[in-house]
Amino acid sequence: FCCLKQIVRFLGHLCSFAAMGSQSAADLVNLLTIYWSLLLGNIVEWYEYAIYGHLAVALERHFFRGSAIGVWIGFGVTFLARPLGGIVLGAIGDKFGRSVAVNISIIGMLIGTCGQGCLPTGGPGREWLTDLSLALLVILRFIQGLSAAGEIVTITTYLTEVSSHRMICRGVALIAVTVNLGFLSAKAVSFAVEAIFGEAAVEEWAWRIPFLLAIIPGMIAVIGRRGIPESGMFLANKAANAHAEEEKALSKVGRALSGYWPNILLGMFGVFGFAVVQYSCFVWTQSFLATHGMTPGNRMIVGLIARLLQTVLAIPLGYVADIVGIGSVMVFGAITTTVLAIPFWAVILNHPTNLTAVALAFGVGCGTLGLLITALPYY
Repeated sequence: FCCLKQIVRFLGHLCSFAAMGSQSAADLVNLLTIYWSLLLGNIVEWYEYAIYGHLAVALERHFFRGSAIGVWIGFGVTFLARPLGGIVLGAIGDKFGRSVAVNISIIGMLIGTCGQGCLPTGGPGREWLTDLSLALLVILRFIQGLSAAGEIVTITTYLTEVSSHRMICRGVALIAVTVNLGFLSAKAVSFAVEAIFGEAAVEEWAWRIPFLLAIIPGMIAVIGRRGIPESGMFLANKAANAHAEEEKALSKVGRALSGYWPNILLGMFGVFGFAVVQYSCFVWTQSFLATHGMTPGNRMIVGLIARLLQTVLAIPLGYVADIVGIGSVMVFGAITTTVLAIPFWAVILNHPTNLTAVALAFGVGCGTLGLLITALPYY
């Protein structure tokens, strides 16, 4: 009953949605002006995750000896590294500052991403080179996972600390915008490379190009991050603790777990939902549609519908969350996804080559669920 009340309340505020106040809009513009390099680096992070999925066929051939399962295990290596990366770079951010942590993370992501495009490939009679390349690929993806985890942890903290209280959900929703821009960029680049060089060339050698292109926005982000200021909250805490007795990190973690465990648990499950929707819906499903006969052009269309929907509506959803509370938005998204996810998937499963059916179920349907589940979980 309480959940239903929250849904009704959420829909009521959504129906009465109006333009942002001038002051809040000015706060958002100011945030973008100062911290744009953080958001650009986050685009690079999600670009790499998505581009691996788009190039899975070529990677399967060159590194995994034709194993479709192997190429997705390789994709999952980054997730093994993410918990460690979040802990290490999170600790660095707490100790030395948020700007130090985000600079380390962007450099690590560039090494991991561009390095994959430079790997040698083996072939008949050179199996040893294939094995070596696979080992290097796993190492680079582990580095990428370490860095990406630190990136999202630190950026979330940064934006939460520097956003004004009246627009904090909109500030955090910028992360969702950059996530979708990263996926859109990967889709556009992979589609363009295939259109220019052809599918055969992509499988043979042009698969390297999308990985190497990450150096351009990545270096712009590195340069931009050199001048970003520390958050006032971090500086205030640092000054307050300057003369205090050093507290062990483990005791701080224990105190946080004991005092805020419901919040931590809720946040963890929110991020679980984010991960499942992002990678099963918007990475793996593209591969599923390709293997079941949907043309590259149609896959591009349905993917664009889903991503554009999430990109355009993320900030308005953040505005609603600033009014009604993020809890109402998250509950509404969880219930809606629970009810509609399986019917949407049934449509895709039974009509994988029907553009209209997939556009409605995947583009509009999963795109809307993705918006509700992934726009605000890092708050």
